[in-house]
Amino acid sequence: MKKTFLRICVALLGVSLVACLEDEKYALDPSGAQNVIEFIDPSVPSSPAGAVYPVWTATTEVQAEFVFEQTISYSGPNGNDKDIELTIAVDPQALELYNTQMETGINGNEALGGGAYELMPPSYYVFDDFTVTIPKGQKKVNISILAKPNLFDLSKNWALPLRITSSSAGIISSNFSVAILAVVVKNKYDGIYEVLDGQVTRLVSGVQDPALGGQYNEGLEMPLVTINSNTVGVTPLWKDGSGVGGVAGTRFTIDESTDLDPDADILANDVAVTASGNATLKNMAGTTRRYTETTLPSGGIEKVFEVSFDWSTPGTRKIENLKLIFDRPRP
Repeated sequence: MKKTFLRICVALLGVSLVACLEDEKYALDPSGAQNVIEFIDPSVPSSPAGAVYPVWTATTEVQAEFVFEQTISYSGPNGNDKDIELTIAVDPQALELYNTQMETGINGNEALGGGAYELMPPSYYVFDDFTVTIPKGQKKVNISILAKPNLFDLSKNWALPLRITSSSAGIISSNFSVAILAVVVKNKYDGIYEVLDGQVTRLVSGVQDPALGGQYNEGLEMPLVTINSNTVGVTPLWKDGSGVGGVAGTRFTIDESTDLDPDADILANDVAVTASGNATLKNMAGTTRRYTETTLPSGGIEKVFEVSFDWSTPGTRKIENLKLIFDRPRP
């Protein structure tokens, strides 16, 4: 009985210690007597669990200017009876450490496998608030960064790593003194599209494969992912919704130079379908190949792709009369 009681006590002590260690805000100050200076955000970080620093992501379409904010907090039980002066710096080394953790691992631990980021060049943003004040009587202050999405190389993932380097009050947090601020720029075609129509030809010994070939099943979706300002990547699907192999890097490139429809409420552009992983993939001759934006009576915009394309593997494969309609933004 005594041994059982001791085991229970040890187990409860272990739980208690874990809870204390997981309390990020007060790990530096178990007594809670001093507040912690840290970056915070109401959203969940997009970095994986266990990341050395948090990544918060802001998303925008291609435009000349985009302003996003980040909050610095004087977190803890005490009020603020004076102005708190903070100094902030861009910290490329913090981004390098984060990327290393994602790709190869740090401190003897395995890689976390999250995405890595390129350091945002100064020409991509404007940030002048390297000295910030949390006013007396307040416990938070927002900083603003102006990004220039129309300058971004959209083939890369960009982030701005900021570090709180000094504070006139409180204890600077270890992990949350750094905020890696990623800006994801999406072109206007980016999103989750519903498959409205389409026919797959997949012949096996000259006979249509009944499992993967035929009319698309209902309820299927295809994400279109920004490659650059007028190109999106897509993963072609078989009839059942499984991904097509052998056509890596399939892309829709929209020719924005010419409107193919005279109606003022309809924009129609030519679409070229290619695949970097299969040079034989191409638009089928004599078929519809266009992207259409239609202004609805409600004022909304309906976005539709209509394409047909084929490729060799070495046998010919076809996706004909594929019609995709925009359903919602990608996360």
